[in-house]
Amino acid sequence: MRVAILGRSNLLLRTARLLHIHGHEIGLVGTCRAEAFYRPDETAFEAFADEVGAPFFNDARINSPERVADLRMSHCEVAVSINWLTILREAACTAFPRGVLNAHAGDLPRFRGNACPNWAILVGEPHVGLCIHQMEPGELDSGPVFLRDRYPLETNTYIEDIYAWLERRVPEMFRETLDRLDRGTIEPIPQPQDPKVALRCYPRRPDDARLSWDTDAGTISRLVRASSRPFDGAYCFLEGERRVTVWRASIAVPDTPFLAAPGQVLGADAQGCPLIACSNGAIRLEDIEVEGEEGHGAAQAAILKKLRQRLL
Repeated sequence: MRVAILGRSNLLLRTARLLHIHGHEIGLVGTCRAEAFYRPDETAFEAFADEVGAPFFNDARINSPERVADLRMSHCEVAVSINWLTILREAACTAFPRGVLNAHAGDLPRFRGNACPNWAILVGEPHVGLCIHQMEPGELDSGPVFLRDRYPLETNTYIEDIYAWLERRVPEMFRETLDRLDRGTIEPIPQPQDPKVALRCYPRRPDDARLSWDTDAGTISRLVRASSRPFDGAYCFLEGERRVTVWRASIAVPDTPFLAAPGQVLGADAQGCPLIACSNGAIRLEDIEVEGEEGHGAAQAAILKKLRQRLL
């Protein structure tokens, strides 16, 4: 099939390369301003377009008459889009006979919107969904679904595990969808139209990952796992002064009952990991950084220096 590539992120670039390797013709590459945390920027998409001999544009105004004309002139049957900056409107979507396909990390129609895998961890979902769906003009994460997959969420699943899975599965699922579209062996399934079954997820900010030790251990563990790499990490402050970034943590079961204020340093376990009191037990800090300290060992020592210390 002749395919247009529209969007940003390494995930899209990996998808484009896999489609090209498997014989799909890349007829157009369009991108726009990359976010700071995206590994490839606009120049990587331009280089790929040059490599495969496809026209290229770098312009967020995909719904403008000029860009829509470019989409139509590409004569692509279908477009593949990930992380476009704005919502695509009618003219952009209908420029392709088979529409625009999108990969969404949510179990549609539930978990529409932003930061869906993070929210799935935070609210204790049993899995993260992944859907290849046809975009509906002017709408967010609506439109019929071609393929679905799920990643189970365990008590030790971190957001980086989900991202590693997405890096592998999204290109594979796009390839399968286009191959089956080309053979006529796949049909999209409409999403339910009842708004009560949808779940809208809103963006999260780095300061949403502030730890509150007067909450329960399960909530703290989920916040750490949802905020870890590749994001900025869950955090608190040692004695309210130096920032402590928590990359990995687990629920601890101390040897004896105890009484302590939330955030109290309880000492270390057999592996030297600090134990911190919370509202209903303790949390084991497995991978941490402390502002002003070099390395994990020094960070542990700073927290364990006095048992009177607290994380706030």
